[in-house]
Amino acid sequence: MNKTGTEALGAMALPGKEATIAEVVSIAVECIDCGRSRWWKSAELRRFGVTGQTALASLSGRLRCSACRADGLPGATVVIQAAFIDEQERRRAEARMLSEREVPLERSRRA
Repeated sequence: MNKTGTEALGAMALPGKEATIAEVVSIAVECIDCGRSRWWKSAELRRFGVTGQTALASLSGRLRCSACRADGLPGATVVIQAAFIDEQERRRAEARMLSEREVPLERSRRA
């Protein structure tokens, strides 16, 4: 049986809206069977078919423990915890990105 740590973390999403990968900085995946854990950035999950719109709750069905699988075990008993993007930090990052994109405008010359 797969378990996720997203039930408690789902409160970060808007009421009635499920939390998605686009709202997280990274994901911690821990195998209950062997105890192995790893932090992944959301971009690293693309190889599992995960996009920004993928619901966090659906991750447990997609991710498997590679160490268990190498030993011939299913490796499907994982706990997933998400580190959400702080809204204020997200706004700061967007402002930095926009300011880096700005190119000084040349003054038009009129004769």
